[in-house]
Amino acid sequence: MALINLHNHSIYSDGTLSPGALAREAARAGIKYFSLTDHDMTGGWAEMEPALKEAGISYCYGVELSTGLHESLHILGYGIDPADPVFAARLADFRSRRVTRIKKILELLRGLGVELAFEDLPVPADRTVGRPHVADALRARKIVSSRSQAFKRYLAPGAPAYVLPNGPTVEDAIRAVKEAGGKAVLAHPGVVAKVMDLPAWKEAGLDGIEAFYPAHTNAATREFVSLAGRHGLFVTAGTDFHGPGSERDKMTGFEYSDEYFSEIKKLFVR
Repeated sequence: MALINLHNHSIYSDGTLSPGALAREAARAGIKYFSLTDHDMTGGWAEMEPALKEAGISYCYGVELSTGLHESLHILGYGIDPADPVFAARLADFRSRRVTRIKKILELLRGLGVELAFEDLPVPADRTVGRPHVADALRARKIVSSRSQAFKRYLAPGAPAYVLPNGPTVEDAIRAVKEAGGKAVLAHPGVVAKVMDLPAWKEAGLDGIEAFYPAHTNAATREFVSLAGRHGLFVTAGTDFHGPGSERDKMTGFEYSDEYFSEIKKLFVR
């Protein structure tokens, strides 16, 4: 049975595996169709591509853009050119906005008596920083025992060190993907159902939705497949794998079927 998983993260954003280790993990799990979708970053592809070729895995270039509309309103970009200089400049701007947000979070933590410097976060300067890195630093200091505890206590909406996201608009994220030669896909729609506006986003250029996702029930998946059809969108599948220690650490996939995934398959490099 061929498995497809087009939503995965490496150490270039908030995952815990290198791209090479991620490719080997996918191969062990029997994944045949794969994408790396680091947040606001395509730098991992230079290492990922040869590792996927060595593992014999088919793939398409990917990225995940975080918007400012909602904490979990993300746009996946597939078939983008990871070396496009205009796109790279846009991603650099999106990442700089993240730095601003994280520094505000650290200020709030300081007011709560938790001293963390930006330089203490476990992320190199040329990669994407996010709240999971703050959670990992808190865990390293033994202030919390897990990422989930850090979010619940400090970093999630409603918690005392929470800061609203400041990414691009949904429309700007879609536009960035399209202008980089890619297809724009709404990530994990079940998580953002209350703010979802498919007609407006379709008009802005949205191409697909991630109907197959671990948090979706079978009924929800069927509904998203139906919604996609009604709005002229294709569907994709991904598990949002982040690696060991992330609590999103089970590498698996969905059974590949041309009925659902023939459109996204057109974007595969091999």
